[in-house]
Amino acid sequence: MPQTQHETPRTGLKYQPQLSGLRFCAVLFVVIYHFSNVLTNLKYVYDLGVFIVFFFVLSSYLITRILLNAKRKAIQNGFGRWKVAIAFLTRRTLRIFPAYYFYLLLLLLLPLQGQEVRHHLAMYFFYLSNVLLHITKTWGPFTVHLWTLAVEEQFYLVWPWIILFIPNKYLTKVFTAMVIAGVLFRVISISNMTEQNMQIFPMLVLAPACMDCFAAGAILAYYHNQGYTNNKWLKWLLIGIIPIWLFLIFSHHRRIFLGMDRVFVSLFAVTIIDTANRGYTGITKKFLENSVVQYLSKISYSIYLYHLIVTVFFWKIFEVAQHYFSGYDLSFIGRVADSPYGGFFIYMALAIGCASISWYCLEQPINNLKRLVAYVMPGKKKTE
Repeated sequence: MPQTQHETPRTGLKYQPQLSGLRFCAVLFVVIYHFSNVLTNLKYVYDLGVFIVFFFVLSSYLITRILLNAKRKAIQNGFGRWKVAIAFLTRRTLRIFPAYYFYLLLLLLLPLQGQEVRHHLAMYFFYLSNVLLHITKTWGPFTVHLWTLAVEEQFYLVWPWIILFIPNKYLTKVFTAMVIAGVLFRVISISNMTEQNMQIFPMLVLAPACMDCFAAGAILAYYHNQGYTNNKWLKWLLIGIIPIWLFLIFSHHRRIFLGMDRVFVSLFAVTIIDTANRGYTGITKKFLENSVVQYLSKISYSIYLYHLIVTVFFWKIFEVAQHYFSGYDLSFIGRVADSPYGGFFIYMALAIGCASISWYCLEQPINNLKRLVAYVMPGKKKTE
């Protein structure tokens, strides 16, 4: 997941609430998708789960901007770029690891729900659940979403070395190569797939299949870093490719569509992020900058982590309530929870509650340690 801490990174980047608001919107969409059979069943026409790509594009955009700015300051101050990379990885560890491993611990403590994690503990512990999914072709009900975190962690391990040590004048070529490589990986993989595997797309969870998504966010970050922030042509480019996108969705060219679909979604995400960087106006501005949305964005990483397991918590609590209040008919609560819309609101409320507890009791205290780890420390400036 992208950054969820409401702070200005110690690289001089200004905090942008609208980008933070978009982070919550991305999480909200995933939760709605997971809890709505109506949306899930649309996969026979179009799998809306592909919009998880928005996470990758936004994450890459934010991280690349931070690293580019830190790189510039490191060069100016004669500070070792490898130290910037170590600082970045340390800060990411402090932010991401506590809640992730706590979630794994929760699963391990649950007899039935934790079986998959117990059987493949090393794969989950070392952020390789996407590789596990590719091998087993099995989607666990409470770990299905962890593959995205595995892909992002693999991205975090590699990305600082690319951004910090490749000269800026070559970066756009590297990003373009990544876009091409990501598309080719999917096209070649899909062309060799059997019809049976075409139903679950096991290679789409691998990091190489997501390269172009990260590259798209990086390209936008690079141009924003260079001062090119008025990119309204992106909107017209997106409008121009929508007919092609729709044609591939409704045509029988399924293999071509699966190879190219993430390119279209990435362009959609880039356009949304580019506009948010300039600043939306009107209702969109009010929504994205609303204090409630900003708070939910702050805890969005935890909402994403816990939103599936809260269903177990709810039904455990419901069983206990039925036992202790046996004189009352509580069946209507169960019916509400079983309904598509009622269940979403109940589970979302529980996810927000769990995420809030996690934030204040676990994540924030550890996250505050990031203040001790600066990206760039003043050093002796290089002389020509």
